[in-house]
Amino acid sequence: MRQKLSKIGFVLILLVAVAIVVPVQAQAAEAARTITTYGEAQVSAAPDQANVTFGVDTEAATAQEALRANAAKMNQVLNALKGQGIPEAAIRTSGFSLYPNYEYVREGNWEARRLVGYRVSNSVRVETTDLENLGKLIDSTVTAGANVVSGISFSIRDTEKLEREALALAVKHARTKAEVLAGSAGGSITGIIAIEESGSAGFEPLRLEKAAAADMAGAVTPIEPGQIQLTTRVQVTFSYN
Repeated sequence: MRQKLSKIGFVLILLVAVAIVVPVQAQAAEAARTITTYGEAQVSAAPDQANVTFGVDTEAATAQEALRANAAKMNQVLNALKGQGIPEAAIRTSGFSLYPNYEYVREGNWEARRLVGYRVSNSVRVETTDLENLGKLIDSTVTAGANVVSGISFSIRDTEKLEREALALAVKHARTKAEVLAGSAGGSITGIIAIEESGSAGFEPLRLEKAAAADMAGAVTPIEPGQIQLTTRVQVTFSYN
């Protein structure tokens, strides 16, 4: 009798174990029904801010003469910048150097180094939102004495709106790919499990600015800001049935 009861108990335990395992396996199978895709989007907009470096290089026989000549020209450049509406807060010194100039002369079988003067370089980095008159700004500073103009770059002050737009488009791209995959397998997307921003190329110019010397007297130096482009990538995991 006891042996019979033991066999019945064993069967009952086995049935309970099967009843527990089957739902767990079903849940695991259900949890495994996910699709992970990558989405990418590119958005662009016109820049509304520019940065450009203006500099003055001077040479003289002595360091003091080179400094005085440079200071006089640089003050004229700064006055020209302010005359074009650039506030002092948008002008900052980006470089300053004073160093000797040498020439090398042959003396018999040797080359001797001889001091011939000094060179002073002073430059400022300028920020402006008046892109329409950027060419005019360059012309006025060169007329005032700047003999170095470099590093023109364009940017967008408020990037948040552009970033949101790029992220939304990237997620939409990822969902479209997931729907194709799920549909090909006879299923459909039911929800989103996880979203991760997998990288951004940052803001880049679609084309380089062009600054060329005027072809005729009185013409303004042409500047083309072009467009700023943002590339964003996301990784999205979807559930499907």
